[in-house]
Amino acid sequence: MRRIPLPTLLTASVVVVVLLVYALTFQVRFSEVAVKVRLGKVAAIIQEPGLYPRWPWPIETIKKYDQRLRTLDTLEAEVKTRDGRNIIVGNYAVWRIEDPDLFFKRVETIPKAEEQLRARIAQRRAAVFGNADLSSFINLNEEMVTTGFDRLEDDLLNGTQAEEGRPGRSLAEGIRADFGIHLEKVAVRRISLPEETTQSVFQQMIAERQKEAARYREEGKAVAQTITAEAEGAKQQILAFAEHQAQEERSKGFQASERILKQIATADAEFFEWLRWLDALRTSLRQRSTIFLDNNSELFKPFVAPLTPTTRPAAADAGD
Repeated sequence: MRRIPLPTLLTASVVVVVLLVYALTFQVRFSEVAVKVRLGKVAAIIQEPGLYPRWPWPIETIKKYDQRLRTLDTLEAEVKTRDGRNIIVGNYAVWRIEDPDLFFKRVETIPKAEEQLRARIAQRRAAVFGNADLSSFINLNEEMVTTGFDRLEDDLLNGTQAEEGRPGRSLAEGIRADFGIHLEKVAVRRISLPEETTQSVFQQMIAERQKEAARYREEGKAVAQTITAEAEGAKQQILAFAEHQAQEERSKGFQASERILKQIATADAEFFEWLRWLDALRTSLRQRSTIFLDNNSELFKPFVAPLTPTTRPAAADAGD
């Protein structure tokens, strides 16, 4: 009988042990949950990480699921709003397996679960967007759009919807009860408009901008009229005050001139006025300055009709 070499025997023993360990044990990682299925029925749910024994296939099979959050993109679909506008909406969802036992019994695999989620989200999306106006999420008012999106996303996840034979429940509650899935979030990924709706929206936006511009113009006219009226009133007050002050100054000047003229002989009054005129002219032209004279002013007359030599002797003869 031929003897088997010891190295070969050891190697075969190690391989057999490894195969037995692989067939009779399984490992659960910290992010996983394991469903032990024995003869087609769930025998245990294992959530703690570690190494566990098992019966070999086909007596027992092990289904492992990652319990971390997953993201799911839905296909974009055209829906109609409450005001009859067609829009194209795309959503995404954030979810995780909450009840592994129910998840295995109802859907078993991740692709089937995603298929069910997409169908439920599409159904709820049509109901939510069909109950909203286009202006609630497509608008030039940023605050209004933000509020509209928050409300829509909350309605998608938590809004109740009546079902046949059962009371109304939210999308999150229905997904949890039917498939053991915790739906963390359902959000709007994208909203776009068909070409015919885009043109209609542009026309509506232009009309809104024109209406708002007209309102601003009317408000501006009202403010301008108020400012003009206030300025006109202030002008009248200033002119009245200046005229009053000027009248007082003229009155004081006339009174002063009358007092001075009363102290001068009648024959010397014209000569005195001439001297005062020269003093005023000398004072005005003492520095390099620009002066403006009224053509009716006594200071202006000598520049256009100066005294001539023929008038001086007459003045002298009148003096003699």
